[in-house]
Amino acid sequence: MKDHRLWLKRRELLIYIAIFLYSVALFLKRVNLPINQNLLNKTMMLGTLIALANIIFDRKMNPKQWILTAVIGLLLLVDSLPTGNHELFYLFIIIWSCRNLEKRALMKYIFGIVLIMTLLTGYLTCLGIVKNDVFILNETRVRYGLGYNVWSILPFQFLALCFMYLYLTQKRVYIWKIGAMIVMAFAIGEVTDTSSSSMLTALGLLCLYATQFVHIKKWNKLKWLMWVPEILAGFSIMATFLYMRGNSFFVRLNAVLHYRFLYQAIGFNDFGIGLFANPEYETSTDPETYFGIDNNYINLLIAWGIVALIVILFVYSYLIKYCIRMENIKLLIIIMIFVFTAIMWSRLLVLIEAEYLVCFSEAFKDKRLRDKKEYLFQ
Repeated sequence: MKDHRLWLKRRELLIYIAIFLYSVALFLKRVNLPINQNLLNKTMMLGTLIALANIIFDRKMNPKQWILTAVIGLLLLVDSLPTGNHELFYLFIIIWSCRNLEKRALMKYIFGIVLIMTLLTGYLTCLGIVKNDVFILNETRVRYGLGYNVWSILPFQFLALCFMYLYLTQKRVYIWKIGAMIVMAFAIGEVTDTSSSSMLTALGLLCLYATQFVHIKKWNKLKWLMWVPEILAGFSIMATFLYMRGNSFFVRLNAVLHYRFLYQAIGFNDFGIGLFANPEYETSTDPETYFGIDNNYINLLIAWGIVALIVILFVYSYLIKYCIRMENIKLLIIIMIFVFTAIMWSRLLVLIEAEYLVCFSEAFKDKRLRDKKEYLFQ
């Protein structure tokens, strides 16, 4: 066991380097800096290759884990071939490489990277080094990017930072801190015209604050939650088709939700549904030619195909099951918020916001390092 831990620690540094390269490159891809996108893609690839070495030279998995690794890895790799965009495959490799590392430490590490990068971006934007784009939609809605290439990035990134801070902190959180974070969330929402993200941040923070006083005794009764991602995906598809058939309720709801159903309907009509990723699918943030599918489930289905959607739904069902098994109420709340809001925002697969994704690597963890409660495939 000691020899095994020594061998593992020698590899941990490489894994942390891989995560650093991947996270920084992913963050910079969303910032208004004149950095070659090809260079950032290669940096993400380099991080992935470093992480991939942990799979090639790893011999400490049981047959079920090897089969699961091969199936998910091959499906995501094949799925990405039509477009040449291997981001989902890269993400899986990065997550897999974390299998024998302490997950809380990993999330804290990614949180630190994102916090520093966010503060630095804000500072450079104030100095005018990073461009603060202005987006005008429908000649009435004025939105500021605040240093990012899409106006919605900072509000949700701030939400994720607040949630992860409350999860990672070991000390009692006082209500004045919650209040300060909520005020900042609404200030960001006012400038970016994303009031819905501000309200979501406030609701999530209050729920996480309440966990200090609430305790769940019968965790087994929450097992049904693991099917929520599939239910929401099915509902999203059904609702879009009802809108396309002229259902009056969803037609009115479309106007309230700033034409989200309209763009989903355009996606189905123009690009259809395929087994694998669609090379023709493309988003646009230009106010004159704007097109984007915010619903993460529909976006996955149209842009990445049926295979990718099934894999991601499996991943999230596993994560929810993991939280219930570990009786981790804070992480369960965070994941459920991401799962429910995926019908409005595409954030399920952004590692620098959804740091909890590293917990999926528990499915591949060496059984010698597991607690009995952690072993979900026994």
